[in-house]
Amino acid sequence: MRFHCTNILAAGVIASAAFGGGNPSEPVVPGELILRADTSAALTTALAALDVDFSNIAVIDQIDGRPIYLISYGLTAAQTPGDVSAVIDDLIAAGTIPWGELNYIGQTGEGKTDSLWLSGVGFGAQTFANQYAVPLLGVELAHKRSRGAGVVVAVIDTGIDPMHPALGGRVSPAGASFVVGSATSNDIGDGIDNDGDGLIDEQVGHGTFVAGLVHLVAPEATILPVRVLDSDGNAGTYQIARALAWAIDRGAHIANMSLGETYRSQALEDVVGEAETRGVAVFGAAGNSNIDDPREFPACDGAATGVSALDWFDIKASFSNFGDRIDLAAPGDTRVVKGQPDPSKSIVGPLPGGGYGAWKGTSFATAFVSGTAALVRAQHPEWPSAAVPANLIRATLATTLGSTGIAIDAANPSYAGLLGQSRISAIGAVDAGPLAPPLGDLDLDGDVTAADLSLLLEAWGPAAPGTRADLDASGDVGASDLSLLLYGW
Repeated sequence: MRFHCTNILAAGVIASAAFGGGNPSEPVVPGELILRADTSAALTTALAALDVDFSNIAVIDQIDGRPIYLISYGLTAAQTPGDVSAVIDDLIAAGTIPWGELNYIGQTGEGKTDSLWLSGVGFGAQTFANQYAVPLLGVELAHKRSRGAGVVVAVIDTGIDPMHPALGGRVSPAGASFVVGSATSNDIGDGIDNDGDGLIDEQVGHGTFVAGLVHLVAPEATILPVRVLDSDGNAGTYQIARALAWAIDRGAHIANMSLGETYRSQALEDVVGEAETRGVAVFGAAGNSNIDDPREFPACDGAATGVSALDWFDIKASFSNFGDRIDLAAPGDTRVVKGQPDPSKSIVGPLPGGGYGAWKGTSFATAFVSGTAALVRAQHPEWPSAAVPANLIRATLATTLGSTGIAIDAANPSYAGLLGQSRISAIGAVDAGPLAPPLGDLDLDGDVTAADLSLLLEAWGPAAPGTRADLDASGDVGASDLSLLLYGW
C-alpha cells in the first residue's frame, strides 16, 4: 500500500448554528440529529416540535445514563438538514433543550487524507521494538520506573486484533463495538467503500496500530478496545460520544482518541467534560491537514489534551495540524523514499493478522502520548486524592508531560507556541514521580506477595470498573487475573 495525499471532498456539509459554528468540513449523517433533553417532558416537547415539519421523528438511541438522545428525521425533496438546524435553534431559544445538533461524521486524520499503512522490507517485531521513537522518548529507561501497571487505556478506534503478539496479551476481553451491525471489537473490514473515496477498508489496522504503540510505551497497562470507527475510519459524532461514555463507565483511566472532526459537537464536548470531571484523561489527535483552522475536536477541546506530530529531528511533520490549542507533541512522521519507508525513520506498528507496517500521522503521536501518560498515571494509584482530585488528573498529566519534555520552539520557529508545550519524554516524565507499583501489587507496598494473592482471592468474581484486582480489565476477577499476578510475583 501507499500513502495517498488526496483529500476527501465532503458533501452535504451544513454549518449548524445550534452550537458548532466554525467551518466544519465533514458531512452529516443523513436523517440523524442529537439533542439533550433533561426531562421527559422536554424530550416530548422537542419531538412534537420536530414532528410538525419533518417525518419519521423517533428516538433511535440514548447514551446510557445521560439525557443525550439520537433522533431520526425525514425530509421532503424541498427540505435540507439546515431546516432541521433552524427548528433546533428555536427549541434552544425557547429553553426547551440546552442544545441540539446534526450528527456529523468524525474520522481518523489518516482517513481524511487517505493516508494508508505501508508495508516494507524488514518490518517485524525487532523493527517495531527498536523504532526511532523508542530511544528518542527514552522508553526503555522509563520502564525502570514504570510500565503502566494498573492503568486502563481505552483505544477508541477501528477495533484491535487482540491476538497480535505485539500486544503481549494485554488487550482486555471486555471490549465493545459501536459500529452498526457488528458486535465484535476486533479490527476487521466490511468490504464496503463507506466514505465513497474509491478505497475499501483503507483504515483497517488503524486501531491495532495505535494500540501497539500504546503498549510499546506502557507494556503493563491494559488496553480496552472500543470499536466505533468503521473500516474506512468513520463514525457519527453521537456514536463517538457514546463510545467515550462507555469507556468512562468501564473504568478507563485514559482514553486515546486518534480521530476527530472540525465540527465542534456539544454532545462530544459534554462527554469529554464528564471524562475530565471523573478523572479520565482524553488525548486527541490534532489532525493531518497542516492547518490551524478549522480546529479538530476533541483535540482542541479545553477538557482534552491535543497532540501534534514531529519527525525524528523534532521538526514539525509536514502534515501535522498546529495551533494555540495544541498541548503536546510526539513522534508521528515516517520517511518514505521512492515509495518505500525507511525503517530507521519510520513509525512502525502491528497490523491485524500478525504483521507490521509503517504509518504516519498525528494519530500515532497521540498513541505515544497516551502510553507515556499511562506510565505516569501508574505512578499515582492514590489518585484521585486531596492533592490531585479527579477533575485535575488530566491537567496534571498534561502538565507533567509538558514540563518534563524537550523544547521544540527553537527548532520550529515558524510554529513557536503552536505545536504544544514540548515534545514528550517518557524518561523525563517518570523521573518526576515515584516508582510505580508492579503488576499484581494490590496492596501497593512495592512487591507482589501472598498478601496480594489474598486480596485477589477476596475480590474473586464480578468486579466494579477500575477494580485493581481485575488485572485484565475484563469486569471479572478470575483465573486470568490470577495468572497475571503470579507472573508478577
